[in-house]
Amino acid sequence: MTFTLYDSTIVVVQGILKTLTHILHEAEKRPNASTLLEARLHEDMYPLTEQIRIATQYSENLIARLTVREPVTFDRDLTTFAKCFERIETVLKAFNEAEKDVVNGQADVLSPTQLGPKYTIQMSAAGYAHTVVLPNVYFHVTTAYGILRKEGVPIGKRDFYAGFFPIS
Repeated sequence: MTFTLYDSTIVVVQGILKTLTHILHEAEKRPNASTLLEARLHEDMYPLTEQIRIATQYSENLIARLTVREPVTFDRDLTTFAKCFERIETVLKAFNEAEKDVVNGQADVLSPTQLGPKYTIQMSAAGYAHTVVLPNVYFHVTTAYGILRKEGVPIGKRDFYAGFFPIS
């Protein structure tokens, strides 16, 4: 069996977004849950809500590119856990609906790819996935995990893996 673009993108992002959902559910159980969405690792870093927004927007941009459609640009309104969960579920739904053959057919397709506000290059979908999107999604979900740990949410490494290897 060959390891494909679908395997290295769709399955991976589904896992990391499921992890994000899991750690947010753990955060929502805390007595200080109402303050967690605006918590930050450091004062000059984005709060938890922005970590979620950016991770889901990058994920949406990837699934749109891999399924040959325009990406949805989400609003910034993630002021409740319910809205955060809804955003993640919306993106996961798109990932769940992705057809393997369509995704795999996009691997080598070159498209203009914006890297920053003033810089656009031609990049394959596989290159975009592995050098732009996946590092960003992992970074922002890991930062969300770090924020929650800093704020006292009792999560650990097993919780980070929950989306990949569900724990009971």
